[in-house]
Amino acid sequence: MVVLGFIPLIRFKWILFACFVYSSLGLTTQNQVCDPSDLLALENFAKSFSNGSVFTSWSRDSICCQWVGVVCGDQSNVSVPSKVVMLKLARKGLKGLIPRSIAGLDQLKSLDLSFNHLEGVLPVELSKLKQLEVLDLSHNNLSGPVSGVLSGLKMIRSLNVSGNSFNGDLSELGEFPNLAVFNLSNNSFTGSLNSKIWRASNGIQILDFSMNRFGGKLEGLENCSSSLKELHLDSNSLAGVLPDALYSLSSLQQLTLSENHFYGLLKDNLSKLTSLKVLIISGNQLSGRIPDVFGNLTNLEILDASSNSFSGQLPSSLALCSKLHVLDLRNNSLTGQIDLNFTGLPSLCTLDLASNHFSGLLPNSLSDCRELKVLSLAKNNLSGQIPESFTKLTSLFFFSLSNNSFVDLPRALSVLQQCKNLTIVILTKNFIGEKIPENVSGFESLMVLALGNCGLKGHIPLWLLSCKKLQVLDLSWNHLDGSIPPWIGQMENLFYLDFSNNSLTGEIPRKLAELKSLISNNCGSSNVTASIGIPLYVKRNRSANGLQYHQASSFPPSIYLSNNRINGTIPPEIGRLKQLHGLDLSRNNISGPIPSSISEMANLEVLDLSFNDLTGSIPPSFYKLTFLSKFSVAYNHLQGAIPSAGQFYSFPASSFEGNPGLCGGVDSPCGSKDSKLKPGIPSGSNSKIGRGTIIGITFSIGIGIAILLAVALLKLSKRDEEDQIDDLDEELSRPRRLSEGRGSSRLVLFQNSDCKDLTCADLLKSTNNFNQANIIGCGGFGLVYKANLPNGTKAAIKRLSGDCGQMEREFQAEVEALSRAQHKNLVSLQGYCRHGSDRLLIYSYMENVSWVFQMKSEKRESEIIDPSIWDKDREKQLLDMLEIACKCLDRDPKQRPLIEEVVSSLRGIATEPAQQ
Repeated sequence: MVVLGFIPLIRFKWILFACFVYSSLGLTTQNQVCDPSDLLALENFAKSFSNGSVFTSWSRDSICCQWVGVVCGDQSNVSVPSKVVMLKLARKGLKGLIPRSIAGLDQLKSLDLSFNHLEGVLPVELSKLKQLEVLDLSHNNLSGPVSGVLSGLKMIRSLNVSGNSFNGDLSELGEFPNLAVFNLSNNSFTGSLNSKIWRASNGIQILDFSMNRFGGKLEGLENCSSSLKELHLDSNSLAGVLPDALYSLSSLQQLTLSENHFYGLLKDNLSKLTSLKVLIISGNQLSGRIPDVFGNLTNLEILDASSNSFSGQLPSSLALCSKLHVLDLRNNSLTGQIDLNFTGLPSLCTLDLASNHFSGLLPNSLSDCRELKVLSLAKNNLSGQIPESFTKLTSLFFFSLSNNSFVDLPRALSVLQQCKNLTIVILTKNFIGEKIPENVSGFESLMVLALGNCGLKGHIPLWLLSCKKLQVLDLSWNHLDGSIPPWIGQMENLFYLDFSNNSLTGEIPRKLAELKSLISNNCGSSNVTASIGIPLYVKRNRSANGLQYHQASSFPPSIYLSNNRINGTIPPEIGRLKQLHGLDLSRNNISGPIPSSISEMANLEVLDLSFNDLTGSIPPSFYKLTFLSKFSVAYNHLQGAIPSAGQFYSFPASSFEGNPGLCGGVDSPCGSKDSKLKPGIPSGSNSKIGRGTIIGITFSIGIGIAILLAVALLKLSKRDEEDQIDDLDEELSRPRRLSEGRGSSRLVLFQNSDCKDLTCADLLKSTNNFNQANIIGCGGFGLVYKANLPNGTKAAIKRLSGDCGQMEREFQAEVEALSRAQHKNLVSLQGYCRHGSDRLLIYSYMENVSWVFQMKSEKRESEIIDPSIWDKDREKQLLDMLEIACKCLDRDPKQRPLIEEVVSSLRGIATEPAQQ
């Protein structure tokens, strides 16, 4: 979360160090003649690439020292050929392998090929560059092991191979006596950390092993005590207690250990790290109190200890860290009052103490943090009023107090309206039972307002109309009455509206269909939370997971009006809202037909019209709603055929139940004798009913109705207590285990499947309930797990996640595409499973696909493609298809195309003419 804030700083410092190294190399800009062997090596180097505009500027004359990216060493005698000592070709669009001819530059001291598209393994010849001091291969697509090649670079001072796909362990990596910068981050290295890499150096300054798969303990730091300035071990599988040697790194300025498995205490010896500026230890299992030693850490700028098990009170010495910008202690078990003297923290920009057990009042001294931009105190036991002094927080733009016990909403809004930059206000689950104020002004910058689950009384207030930038409005789970005001349609930027679970009456105003952000694709133009790292979560009900959004513009455009007392008809004009993703009008008193204009809302993912008084039929044109993943018209008075095209085959029978006049589907096809559900009424001409029987039946019915009414009233009285919805919050709910999923399970296996008797329970057991240890890959919409099935075979299970619409679209697309595409050289889809809200795809298990990339890097693409389909006339199209396939296997899930993009690309290839 906050880690992203200082990564550019690390990169900047590395560049400064590299510049220092460059300056010490003794370079020249004179018009010197190249050494013939260097000239030949450079020419061969350029020939190895089929692209790269830089090489067009390389002429054939012998003055290669003037070529772009080529730097020669200082030579006093210009008549003597000069040796190339530096090759700077970063961001030149180079594609292909690193040429072996690079070894011909035997005096090369600095090589920078970063931010290109290089692939394949490192050539062994690279180890022949015995004079090399700076090597930067970062941000390419290189792969394979590195130990054998890099071990020969004994003069190396700065080594950066981050952002590639290198793998293997580092056990054979040699010693580097001159090493100062060592960056292996964002690769796939495994094994334990090899401390001999840095122990042989007396001047190591930066060690970055983050975003790999290293395991074991953190050891071997004893020799770094005087020189190491940055240590980054984020996102690995390191475990154990923090070693004592860590606290002896007196020069350490940045320490990031987040997302590992460290446990135990954070010791008082932390006070020895007097140079520390950045301390990020989030996402571990550290426990105990946070040591109160920050009086010695006066240079500290970032402290992130979130998502651990720390307990006790806030260390009072934090108030002495006058340079502190970020304080994030979210998701721990801290207690007591927030009694820190914030007057001593004038530079504080982010304060996140959410999801702890703090109690008491808000401290007035917080108002002295004039630079404060983000304040999140959600999910604590805080109470009282928002201090009047908070009007001084003029820089504040994110404010969340949700799930506390604050009172006096009019005062709260009166204070916050003077924070002119305030963009996000989340006050969910506070101010219980109060009346929503009618006279409020200000909030010119407000984009997100959440006042859900407060039990507020009154009407929807007119002052909301003055919030011109409002995009997200949540007033759900209150006791608001009156009608939905027509002026809501004038809110030009509003695209997420939740008035569900109130007591609203009247009709749906036709003006609601004039919401501009839901008519045209211009909603959410401002990424209001992208720069702060505080995600927002929407939780539709208690049993569901909270869906995470990193910016308000990512919210699904939605209108939720369910569980009110709305009557009248659905206005046909609602079909104008073509950008709408979710429409929920369930549990109201809406009557009349379903407008066919809804079928024009092409982006609709959720449509719930259940528990109303709708009549007529389901419009056949609804088959055009191809993104629809959740649909319900249950318990209305509908008749006719259920549409059978499009997404409708995937909807369960519960989506249509309670409509005796509906027919269609597998269970009750139209035209059959039992196509309609008929009430059981006894018939017969000779049947006679006596007076006593009538009295008995009447009495029984009366008792039955009384019991039903009592049960209904009891359920309604407990609704607020037992089924509350934390609708809009910035809190992360506990991930639900698949075995806790609600709803029915459905497993479908194809004829080619090797596991005919598989059940959903077998999938749970075979992946150890989707344990992290079984993760073998990561897709754009979920993780892939290795499964050891009961019959002894292996399978790859892809568990889709994300927004219901995105997840369902990906699920449907993969099932439809891969169930038809069966080929011996294609990983086959064995089947799929719907289990509650989860979607699982069952694939054949392939042990290793790295050979594809290896052969591709060796220009042996024709050997990858099945000989039965290889055609020289179609070579370009086949290679283009291979390129698409490789993109689907990109190590970075964010770079992988969606299935729709894959289909579009394949169609583009299909239209290309064959080579003649």
